Amino acid sequence: MTEESLVDEHRSRPGLMLALLGAEAMRRLRAAHQEHDLTPRQFELLGLLKDRGDLPQGEVGHLMGVAPSVLVTQLNPLEAEGLVERRRDASDRRRHVVALTETGHTRLVAASRAQYEAEDALFASLGTEERAELQRLLARVRDDLTGQEEGCGTPGSLDRDRC
Repeated sequence: MTEESLVDEHRSRPGLMLALLGAEAMRRLRAAHQEHDLTPRQFELLGLLKDRGDLPQGEVGHLMGVAPSVLVTQLNPLEAEGLVERRRDASDRRRHVVALTETGHTRLVAASRAQYEAEDALFASLGTEERAELQRLLARVRDDLTGQEEGCGTPGSLDRDRC
C-alpha cells in the first residue's frame, strides 16, 4: 500500500469507522438507559443478575471487571431505589450476595425495550439478514479479542472472565 492510498483510505478503515459508530451507539444507548434512570454500567449489572441469578458481590465485580470500590458506587444507588438487594451470604457471613428485585427486573425490562428501540433506529438501514450478519461478525471480533468461545458471557464485556 502506498503512502497516498493509505492516507486516502484513512477515514474508511474498519477500525476508525467502528470507533466512530461505537461512540454514536453509546450515546444513543446511554440516552435510552437514562430514560429509566440507569447508566449503561448499571444496566449491565442488572442484566448480569437477571442472567446469572443471585451472586456474591465479589463475583459481580469480577464478572464486570471493576474494582470493589467502583462496584459499590454502582450498587448503592440501585439498592437505594430497590432495584437490587444485598444480604449476608448464609454460608459465609463475611460475604454479601447481590440479588435482582422484582422492581429491578421491571426496570430492566423497560430499559431493555428502550435499548432495543435505540438499536432499531441505529440499524434502520439494514435488513434482518444484514443485522444478523453484523451481529455475528461483531461477536466473532469480540470473541477473538477476548479469546473466548462464541456466545460466551456477558455481551459487550470485552475484558471479563465470563466462562
